[in-house]
Amino acid sequence: MFLSNLDNVPLKHKQLGLVFGVGVPPMRIDWKTAEIDKVIEDGIERANNHMIERAEKMGADAILKIYYEKETSELGVRIMAWGTAIQYLKVQ
Repeated sequence: MFLSNLDNVPLKHKQLGLVFGVGVPPMRIDWKTAEIDKVIEDGIERANNHMIERAEKMGADAILKIYYEKETSELGVRIMAWGTAIQYLKVQ
């Protein structure tokens, strides 16, 4: 699955709709000593995997216009991701 924050790709395609994913990293870490970058990367990976699962069910080949949002609290981090699922059209 191709993931991009680009608005468009140079191939003929049709938009299938909006897909989203939420990534909540495991709470097994000590927030005072943890490297927050690794925690955020884990959340992004989980959010992307959820988006990909939803897009594949729609028959998508790629997700474009991906946006991420991060929420943090004393309990942890939550990453939300959303984008537009597209399907490439066959050239004749």
